[in-house]
Amino acid sequence: MTPIIPSREASLGHFHRLPDILTLDCIFVHLEPKELCVLSEVSRYLHVFARNDRLWRRLFFASRDPSALRLVFRGTWLLTFLFSQPKDDAAFSSHPLATHPIQVHGVVSEYLHQQWIKSNMYFGQFYPPPALPPKPTNNFHQLQLRPIPVEDYQLLDRETFYRRYGYPNQPVMLRNSGVESWPAWEQWSLDALLAKHGNTPFRVSNIDSNTEPTFLLEFQDFVHYVRHNKDLDPLYLFDPRFADTVPEMETAYEVPKYFDLDYFSLLSPEARPPYRWMLIGPQRTGAPWHTDPSGTSAWNTLLSGHKRWALYPPHIIPPGHDPTSPDRLTSVSWYLDVYPYLAPELRPLEIVQYPGQTIFVPSGWWHMVINMDDTVAVTQNFADEANILQIRRWEILREKLAEIRPDLAPAVGIHPEESILETLKKEASWVDPLGPDSILTWKGRVQDVIKSTLGSAYEGPISSIHGGQNVCFLTDRGFIKFFTPMHEGLESYKAEVVSNEIILHSSIASTDPILLSPKVLGYGYLLDEKDALEQWRWPFIVTEIARSSKNESLEIVPAEDYLPLDESGYRNLLEPLMRTLHHYHRHPLPSSVGGDQSTDQFEQRLRSAVMNHMRWRVFPKHLLTSLPEFLPNDSKAVFDPLQGHKVASLVHGDISPSNILGSLSSLSSTSSFSSFSSPLDSRPHFTPEMLIDFGDASLQTDPLLDYISVFVTVMNCRQEKTLIDLLLKHWEDLPSGNGTQEKASLRRRCMWHVLMWPSAGLSMHLVRCIPNIGEMETWDDVEQAVFGWWN
Repeated sequence: MTPIIPSREASLGHFHRLPDILTLDCIFVHLEPKELCVLSEVSRYLHVFARNDRLWRRLFFASRDPSALRLVFRGTWLLTFLFSQPKDDAAFSSHPLATHPIQVHGVVSEYLHQQWIKSNMYFGQFYPPPALPPKPTNNFHQLQLRPIPVEDYQLLDRETFYRRYGYPNQPVMLRNSGVESWPAWEQWSLDALLAKHGNTPFRVSNIDSNTEPTFLLEFQDFVHYVRHNKDLDPLYLFDPRFADTVPEMETAYEVPKYFDLDYFSLLSPEARPPYRWMLIGPQRTGAPWHTDPSGTSAWNTLLSGHKRWALYPPHIIPPGHDPTSPDRLTSVSWYLDVYPYLAPELRPLEIVQYPGQTIFVPSGWWHMVINMDDTVAVTQNFADEANILQIRRWEILREKLAEIRPDLAPAVGIHPEESILETLKKEASWVDPLGPDSILTWKGRVQDVIKSTLGSAYEGPISSIHGGQNVCFLTDRGFIKFFTPMHEGLESYKAEVVSNEIILHSSIASTDPILLSPKVLGYGYLLDEKDALEQWRWPFIVTEIARSSKNESLEIVPAEDYLPLDESGYRNLLEPLMRTLHHYHRHPLPSSVGGDQSTDQFEQRLRSAVMNHMRWRVFPKHLLTSLPEFLPNDSKAVFDPLQGHKVASLVHGDISPSNILGSLSSLSSTSSFSSFSSPLDSRPHFTPEMLIDFGDASLQTDPLLDYISVFVTVMNCRQEKTLIDLLLKHWEDLPSGNGTQEKASLRRRCMWHVLMWPSAGLSMHLVRCIPNIGEMETWDDVEQAVFGWWN
C-alpha cells in the first residue's frame, strides 16, 4: 500500500490507493495520446504521470511508420512524438514545450525517482568489486567461479588456447592482439562513421518495445540520439547485416586466430544463421542475461569505450533471471536490483573489457554486458571442434562436415535412438509433457497407468518433474517414470525393475541405518505391440514414495543444491551413502536372477569409447588422438574376477547428487557448518534419506563404477584424506574374485571406466571439477591428477 500523502490523495483521487508502478505500467500504458494530454491538465500528479517519457516512447514506436529510416530525437520522447521529422525543426524550436518546459514541484514518487536515478546514473566508474579470496564452497557450481584470466595474444598459440580454454569451455580475456592496426580502429569511431556513413541505415535494437523490437535507422539520427538521450533502456545499434550494407566493413577487422574456423561457414549464405554483429551503444545499454544461439561460442572485440561483463557457467541459472519468461531484467536493473543482495560467493564472474581487448565467451555460458560509456564493438558466433557437442543445429552441417572432416562424422552421426525420437517429435505430446497441447494427454496416460497397475481410478494431483531424459510424474499414489529411447531406455527400464525387486527382498541385516530405496508398485508398457511408435512402447515403472524422516512435513529435495562446505559435512553425507552401497555390493542375489552381466557390458563400452569421445568432444584434440593407445585392448583388463578384481552383487552405476534425495531442516549451532561466517551458513541442513534411479544398475560386476561416480559427482574430486580413507575403508571390506593378482592398477582401471562411461555427463563433470585437464599432455597425467590417491 502506498503511504497516504494529502496532496497526492487530492491530486490523484482514487488512483492514490494504487502503487505508482501499477498506475503507470498497467493502466496509463494503455491510454491514447489525447487521453494522456487531457489527464496532464487535471492535476500536478497526473501531469507528471501523463508526461512520463517511457509512456511516450512506447506511443511513438506504436505509431511510427516501420519503413521510415529517420528519427530525429528531440531530447524527450514526448517532443519526438510531436516533432519526429527533420522538416519539423522550425516548429519544434518555437514550441513552448521546447522553449519553456513546465516545472512541477511537490510531487513525491519513489517509482519515478528510481527511474530518474537509473536514467541519469554515471556508469563510467562502474567497476566490479575486488575478487574474494578462495574459500570452501557448497558444490561444484562454485568450482568454476575462478577469476577470468587475461592472456597475451602474442604469447598464446592456438594449441595452448584450445587446451586451456577451448575444450575446457572456460572464458578468457585477450590483450595485445593487434586490434590497433585494424582499419576499424580509426574508421569505426562515432565521428568517422558519422562522416562517411551518416545517411546509411543500420539495424537498431529497442528493448523497451514489443511492437518494434528492431528497426532500421540512419546512422546520423542514431548518433544524435546517443549524445542526447536520458533513457532508462537506450536504443542499441545491433546490426547482423552491417557487412552486407557496407561491404568494406567486412575487411575492416580480423577474426582472431583461435576463431577463424567456423563450421557454419560451410553453409550457403542463405542457410547460414546470423553470426556477426556490429555493436554501438551508449552508456547503460548492453545485453541482459542470455546464452548464445544454437549453442555457439562467441568472441567480442572492443574498439572504444568500456564494457563490464558478468558470466555464470552453463549449469548455474543467474539469480533473478527466469529463462522461461519473455520478460528479462535489463543489465542496469539487474545490477541495481539483484546484484547488491547476492552473497559475495554467489556473484558472477566479472571483468571489465578495455579498448583493443577481445573476450571469449564459451558455449552455453550465461553472460550479461553493460556498457559503462559509449562503446563500439564487433562480435561473431562460431561452431568449431570444441563446441560441436553443444551445437543445437549441427544437423544442417551433417553433409558438409562429412565431406571435409570425416574424423568429425561421429560428432554429427545419427544414432538409432535419434531416429525414434524424431518420430516421437512429430507429435509433440510424446516428448513435451509440459506443452500446452499435451498436459491433459499425459495426465490421462498417468491415470491409465495407475488404474492398470494399482487397480483403481485416480483423480488426484499429477505434477510433472524433471527426470533427465525420461518423462516423470509425481502423484499421491506413487512416482511414475516413462522411459524414452535415449541412452538405451529399454535396458534402463529392465535394470530398474530387476534391481528394485532385488532390493525389496533384501535379506541382509544392516546394523547401521541405510538410505531407503523406492518400492516397485507396478511396471509395464504404455502401448501394446500393435500401437507401438516405431517399435517404442513407452515402458514405465511405478514406485512408492519412500521416506525415513519421521517429520512428513519436511521438504524432500535432491542433494545437488545442498552439498556440504567442509570435510565434516561431506562425511555426514558420505557415510550413509557408502553404507548403502556396501549393502548393495554384498547383497545375495536370488537364484532366479542371472549372474555376471559385465562381460558384454564392458566389451560394448570399450568398443564404443573412442567413437563416443569423438562425438562428445569434451576432451582436447591431443588427448582424443591418443585415446585408442591409452585404452586397453581387452575389456577383461578393466574387470575380470579371475584376475582378482573385487565383485559387487548389485551396482547402482549412476551415483550423483540428483539421485540422492533427502530432507531439509534448520541448521543447528552444533552443525559442521557453524565454523563458517558466510551467508550460506543460514541455509537448511540436508539429511540424505533415499537413493533413487537404478536405470544403470548391473549385477555381479565391478563396484569401481559406484566409487568413481561418488568420487567425481558427489565429492567433486575432492581429495581430503579423511574422505579418501572413508572410500578405501569400504573398498577393503568387499570380497575379491577368484584370482590372485591384478594386472592393472586401481587408478588405471578407474580412468578406463571414466573413458568408457556410456554418456558424456561424467567426462563433462570431471572437466568442470578439474578445468586444467586440457593443459595436461597425456592420459597418464590426467589419471594421476584425478585418481593418483588410489595406489
